[in-house]
Amino acid sequence: MGSYLLSDSCYMCDLGFQVKRELSVAAAMAFFLACLLALLPVVSMKSPIFGPEQVIGTQGGSVSINCFYPKTSVNKHDRKYFCLRNSRGSCETIVSSNGYVSERFTGRANLTDFPKNGTFLIQISQLVPEDSGPYKCGVGMIGRGLSFDITLEMQQGPNLPNNTEVIVTEVGKTVSINCPFQQQNLQDKKFLCKKDGKNCELVIDSQNQVGPDYTGRVRFRISGTSSKVFVVIINQFRKRDVGMYICGVGEDSTAGIQRKFDIQLLKLEPKLFYAEQRGSVILNCALGSTVASLPKFLCRVKADETCDLVLNSKGFINNATLGRILFTPIDEPGSFNIMLTQVRKEDAGLYHCGAQKDGQPSEDALVRALRLFVSEETTVPQSPLVVKGPSGGSVSVTCHYNPKESVTLKYWCNWKDNSHCTKLVDSSGMVEEAYEGRVALFDHPENGTFTVLLNQLTSEDAGYYWCLSNGEHNRKSSVRIDIIEDQPLLIAPRNIIAQLGQTLNISCHFPCKFYSYEKYWCRWSNHGCETLSTQDGGNSMAFVDCNQNSKIVSLTLSSVRREHEGWYWCGVKQGQRYGQTTAVYLSVEEATKTAVQPANSVLNRDASSSGDAEKSDVRGKGIEVAPDPGSTKEHSGGSKVVVSTLVPLALVLVVGALALGIVKARRRRFSDRISVGSYTTDISMSELENPRKFGANDNMGASSAQETTLRGEDEFITPTENPEEIQEPKQVKRSSKEEADMAYTAFLLQSNYIANEIPLDGSTDA
Repeated sequence: MGSYLLSDSCYMCDLGFQVKRELSVAAAMAFFLACLLALLPVVSMKSPIFGPEQVIGTQGGSVSINCFYPKTSVNKHDRKYFCLRNSRGSCETIVSSNGYVSERFTGRANLTDFPKNGTFLIQISQLVPEDSGPYKCGVGMIGRGLSFDITLEMQQGPNLPNNTEVIVTEVGKTVSINCPFQQQNLQDKKFLCKKDGKNCELVIDSQNQVGPDYTGRVRFRISGTSSKVFVVIINQFRKRDVGMYICGVGEDSTAGIQRKFDIQLLKLEPKLFYAEQRGSVILNCALGSTVASLPKFLCRVKADETCDLVLNSKGFINNATLGRILFTPIDEPGSFNIMLTQVRKEDAGLYHCGAQKDGQPSEDALVRALRLFVSEETTVPQSPLVVKGPSGGSVSVTCHYNPKESVTLKYWCNWKDNSHCTKLVDSSGMVEEAYEGRVALFDHPENGTFTVLLNQLTSEDAGYYWCLSNGEHNRKSSVRIDIIEDQPLLIAPRNIIAQLGQTLNISCHFPCKFYSYEKYWCRWSNHGCETLSTQDGGNSMAFVDCNQNSKIVSLTLSSVRREHEGWYWCGVKQGQRYGQTTAVYLSVEEATKTAVQPANSVLNRDASSSGDAEKSDVRGKGIEVAPDPGSTKEHSGGSKVVVSTLVPLALVLVVGALALGIVKARRRRFSDRISVGSYTTDISMSELENPRKFGANDNMGASSAQETTLRGEDEFITPTENPEEIQEPKQVKRSSKEEADMAYTAFLLQSNYIANEIPLDGSTDA
């Protein structure tokens, strides 16, 4: 029994040890995963904080470091800091926006936040060699990953000989060198030369001899005979002009040395620019008045320090920035702005802006360095880069702006080249004359968007268009409009002529795909398009292959007045998302007595004599209709069938009635009404012209008009008057009995002939 208890106890100990070991492994794994997840955002996402990669200072001098951050509400109120990284990987705070300054930098460092601009500035003065090292500028707590690495370097002063003056300048600038001399050297030769190894190459002398590298850009000057200084002026300083210069008196440049000058180029400190992906940025370049008349350029610096041209003021633009970059001169001479829209991640990098006679980057051009940082953490809404529309149809473009800047001016322009964007419409009511009735701007301040509709598209409308506002430049955008080989989906007449006082009904046909959309008619003006009341016109006959969802939306003007003249739009939309539109121009004229006033303006009718209407192509789902500007009438399929049936039928009836009238008139002209017994008939005289054919004798004395009543029946018959009375020869008189017998015999003969369907002379087959 004891052995069993001992074995159970050992088993329980082993089990507990195993469980404890498994729990330790699980805890270790959980800790590792937690660390990995904490580190993952830092590794996987590039920090949106941006600043200079390298800052160079001199001993005893000062530096200013500008850092950028996204202008979110959290970042604007969060802590900003500048810290020094140590060998252990941690970062010691030097200065922060909370007012903290480390003891080592007390009185020498400060930090200023500019939340409106999304920047903060660090300034350090009284620099010492120990200040060199790696730093970070960041937002929030140290270690969150919202930081940018900066290296501060202390530049050592040049080891120059005594009696040497340092001149710092820039490429393209003008350098003046003042060389003193003594009174006894007044009449001696003066010169300036550049040290090249052991030789000193002539720049210029008092005898106007000029070195080949300085021809046309150097001058020698002495201000009067009492002056003891001569001045050498070098224009358009070049990169290769850097070096040691010696000015002296006499023939020997070594024996007559008076002064040495070390001319250095100013190190280009890049000006920093911050942009969000899909946003926009304005790059400012100030070169100075000395190059105001020269062509300007922007180029991008590559790894091998060559510079690829992006654009210049002579009209060049590379394909990478086509349609989304704009060059704009500003009032300050030699200065200009470059606006870049739809900023991409690959746009980040170092740029040079400058001026040169050919508009091309070169080592002799005056340049400024610009560094652009693109944050992938963007607040700019996504919008399509390309919008397509059919010829004769329309497009809808949505533009974004800061909702807090709803009172700013919004406008839309057509980008022509890298220096021109023609304004087409703005929110104040301005509309380019050529676009009246075609373009409208709808502002939606509640969500910070405005929509631009452009209809009556032609091939000339293809190109780039910009959405702009006077507010935050980061929300400016561009879009490309392509005109495709397709047909507009909304059908309506293009032009209508109405008469004063008439009731006019304008129909707009839309296909099945727009069934769930809101349909509307609106009256266009410079300030937009005011929605009008409409009515559902039932199913559309313009889409015979479509289902019952294909309908008509109609606009009715009950009494046309002069002020009704103008542009009317038919369109579809879903909420604030506008779809296709089509435009109709209504002309109003005086009513005329002879004019037929149409009650409706529909596609199967002539568009009120406009001669410019749209004809529908019958198609299935996804109906598309093609405009036919060459057509002078509009007919639907149904109307063609009706016309082709009614017109021939009407012609047949008219011809038949005319023929029947001629037959009746001819028969009545040559007939008498004769009653014999119970029979009454009209007998044509032509039928009695040759009674011998029927076995009867001639009766030339019979009256041509006679009233006869037999068997007591009263019958009044109006004889047909013969327009010409023909004198007949006298005939032998017969008795009335004989005449009656002859008439009766003729009547019987005629009846027998008709019964046998034998045609008579002069008869007409009815």
